[in-house]
Amino acid sequence: MTRNTPSGGKKRGAKAPRGNRPLVLALAGFTALAIVVIALLAVFSARDGETGNFTPNDQGLLPVGSRAPEFTTETVGGERISLPEGRAAMLVFFATWCPHCQNEAPTIAEFSREYEDLRVMMISVADENWPETDTPQEVRRFVEAYGIRGPAIYDPALGRTYRVTGTPTVYVVDRSGEIVGAHSGEAPREVYEGWIQEALG
Repeated sequence: MTRNTPSGGKKRGAKAPRGNRPLVLALAGFTALAIVVIALLAVFSARDGETGNFTPNDQGLLPVGSRAPEFTTETVGGERISLPEGRAAMLVFFATWCPHCQNEAPTIAEFSREYEDLRVMMISVADENWPETDTPQEVRRFVEAYGIRGPAIYDPALGRTYRVTGTPTVYVVDRSGEIVGAHSGEAPREVYEGWIQEALG
């Protein structure tokens, strides 16, 4: 009796021999590792994009390297105040109702506490030429609510002196009165810290 036997070819759908299992597991491990590495590179690239490639929006502002205009004004408490001589300063031009100013306020507050030699000056410039106006009382409440150490000022004319057309606008000035950083809009914390450290020498 003659039997019909397979010709020796593999059947379709046959499972891979067990001897290949370690190879399959190794490939799966390498694939997972590659995915993790790609994800980490994406995170670091994004962080670098936020800081290393950051370009300040300083169009129309007083140029970096120029001398900051001197001024004398009053705080919302009635104290006469000027741009400090021989001391670094961070001038934050803001409006209490500005969402970008509110976003940056906690970071500004941290700077005011962390850098004892830095004078943080909060200057509201919102008058009838802006979408909404501020009052000295609102400015005081804003600065106190965020725990910002430094004078609270309401002086729209000072905003014109410093060419402020949008909020927040930040200038960082070194001990000699030279502008080392200028930006309109929100900026990464690391950018501000770099300017502050440069201003402090």
